[in-house]
Amino acid sequence: MDSEGGEHGRAASPIIGNILLVAVVIIISVVLVTVSLTFLDKTGSPSADAAFEYEQTPVGLEIRPIAMGTEAVVKLNGRRIAEVGPDSVGEPVLLPTAPGDEITVVSTDEERSVLVNQQADSRDSIGDFTSYYTFDGSGSVLSDESGNGNDGDLRGDPDWTANGLALDGSGDYVEVTDISAPVDVDEFTIAVAYRADEVKKQELVEHKSGSDNWLLELKPCDHKQVSVCTGGDGYTPVYTVDQSGGGQSGQIFGGRLEPGTQHVVVGTFDGSEYTLYVDGDKKNTSTYPGEISMGNMNIGADFEFSGDYLNGEIYELRLYYKSFDSADVVRITGAMEP
Repeated sequence: MDSEGGEHGRAASPIIGNILLVAVVIIISVVLVTVSLTFLDKTGSPSADAAFEYEQTPVGLEIRPIAMGTEAVVKLNGRRIAEVGPDSVGEPVLLPTAPGDEITVVSTDEERSVLVNQQADSRDSIGDFTSYYTFDGSGSVLSDESGNGNDGDLRGDPDWTANGLALDGSGDYVEVTDISAPVDVDEFTIAVAYRADEVKKQELVEHKSGSDNWLLELKPCDHKQVSVCTGGDGYTPVYTVDQSGGGQSGQIFGGRLEPGTQHVVVGTFDGSEYTLYVDGDKKNTSTYPGEISMGNMNIGADFEFSGDYLNGEIYELRLYYKSFDSADVVRITGAMEP
């Protein structure tokens, strides 16, 4: 019996050993996966030769590599913004950061190390916002995410969608009263991501304070004031800055667009010149000698003409108290593209 028992014992040992070996391998694999996932979720720099410094700009946070031993990708909310590496040390990358944005820098080596993972929450890590609307909500209030309390009230019967706020072109709009900003405003940038579903005269956004007035609107190509459209029917974005009380006024056009398509329109004013951009492209510039102050704002409706309601959808709106140059506008447009 001892002999038979010994033989059975020796026969069982390889099987048990194999089972134990498989179990150990599985445990090691689980540990490795867990460590890898934990490592990728870490904040900071796991590499001693990767370091960054930050600087606030009117547009948002500027990230500058001051030491790089590897190639990496800079992302904002998961969207690829730029590539950095040893050759780009000292070169800034501008991020049009808004409250709640996530900044990541991921190495492009086989380990895919996360070099930076942080959220832009504080005033010194975002742009110079007056108002910021993501149109991601519900109920009867459009929340201002800038921290300045410039919430809007929904008028008519707009519909919240998965991507924004749908306006029916017949009484739907958002009313923002008594806009406040952290500083006195004498220059600004307004940026709107939207879709217009009808060719007619309609308002994207209008601001009014006494005799100070600026607006982004859409006009049909066959409108009597429009002479810039080519290639058939459609509409053009129009950027107007005027002072009705002082007799100063002007408007510039953005070129023909098709209804049913998504666009980002940006208007900026530096205190003397105002410029219109469509999808990141500079379209026109003019001068305006008047003053600008904060007041009331309609999104999707004109103050004076009740028929100029937007028929379409708005996805995002950013109002800054600083003017932007062309490079700034390209960054803003990229961040806001629907």
